[in-house]
Amino acid sequence: MNHVGVICPNTPGHVNAMLALADATRARGHRVTFFLLGKPPASIATAGFETVSLGGTVFPADAYQAEFQKLGSLQDRAALKHTLAIGARATDAVLEVGPAVVRTAGVTALVVDQVSFPGGTFADQLGLPFATVCNALLLNPDPAVPPYFTHWYPRDAWWARIRNRIAWMGLNRLYAPIMTRIQDHRRKLGLSIPTGISHIWSDKLQISQQPELFEFPRRELPKQVRFVGPLHRSSDSQPVPFPWERLDGRPLIYASLGTLQNRVAGMFRVIAEACEGLDAQLVISTGNGMSPEALGKLPGDPMVVSYAPQLDLLRRSTLAVTHAGLNTVLEALSTGLPMVAIPVTNDQPGIAARIAWIGAGEAIPNKNVTLQTLRAAVVRVRSNPSYRAAAEQVRDAIKTGGGAPRAAELIEHTLGLKT
Repeated sequence: MNHVGVICPNTPGHVNAMLALADATRARGHRVTFFLLGKPPASIATAGFETVSLGGTVFPADAYQAEFQKLGSLQDRAALKHTLAIGARATDAVLEVGPAVVRTAGVTALVVDQVSFPGGTFADQLGLPFATVCNALLLNPDPAVPPYFTHWYPRDAWWARIRNRIAWMGLNRLYAPIMTRIQDHRRKLGLSIPTGISHIWSDKLQISQQPELFEFPRRELPKQVRFVGPLHRSSDSQPVPFPWERLDGRPLIYASLGTLQNRVAGMFRVIAEACEGLDAQLVISTGNGMSPEALGKLPGDPMVVSYAPQLDLLRRSTLAVTHAGLNTVLEALSTGLPMVAIPVTNDQPGIAARIAWIGAGEAIPNKNVTLQTLRAAVVRVRSNPSYRAAAEQVRDAIKTGGGAPRAAELIEHTLGLKT
């Protein structure tokens, strides 16, 4: 039996996608173990997988969780910089602890999240084949494509190409502390030295959970990239409690700002005000970032819960208001649901730009959100059927992508795993 190790950030969006892939990989006859920083989430053990710690004393579990707690209160470039600072500290821990624990576990291949930057290095150190999985927006640099942290559309104009190159160069400067650590580690081991961020990912297989329709046209897409669509589990053994009896029959609007950058109470209030009086029932999920009680009484008396059965609610909704996290967006698109996106940081501006670019909704940069702009966007997206038609096009593309089963099949074939 092959033993596949999974390395990803210990956050719900990344863990949940990898759980779907782990399920599909196990179904093909392979053992799967998660290697994580921080405290292992209960969902992994509930699904029947083991977890091994990567933090050691370099990045203890409590410190890791505290850094993500801090991230939840940040926005825009400050949040992006903090995310990459976490990545630099995680790189130190993973490069020091990872090789020994993975070797001891008897792993024969690795599946590494694209933002778990050092994973490929210690795979090379141990001589293990590995695949990269893009659970966020596809991060691969391309001068034809605006960087993922921008809200720009692709434009075939000289000034746009220059703008893109300058922005990619700026991002490379932010990556520098991570790249320096990886380069130094590889130099000591006599391994090849990557000259750019794209060289740390697998040269055999890179799996993206975007459908190809939900990506800007690229000129430099690596040949090993495969678009398979969302990595969702076929069933969830842990149903999420929800007061279904409180739904009153009006059309639903579902609002969530995710599970990380969601600790801005004022934005939830603006969303409630924008939806008040629209002949719709608003359901807000705070994502465990704050208690529903902390929001107080909101305009329009929406239903507010700390955690929701999101996919079930999206299937019943007429619109989603979202922070443009990839998992929420892909779940909405898989139901053909249009969105109004309020991106906060990291790859969310790029995801929101793609929503608007394909016509499946509208995007409002976080700093530009007002009651008037948000209400007008909600009204337009709900009333104009073209938004839903565009979302349904992506839904149809998702159905043909193959998802987690296809990704597991590609990993097995490309990495030479034998059943």
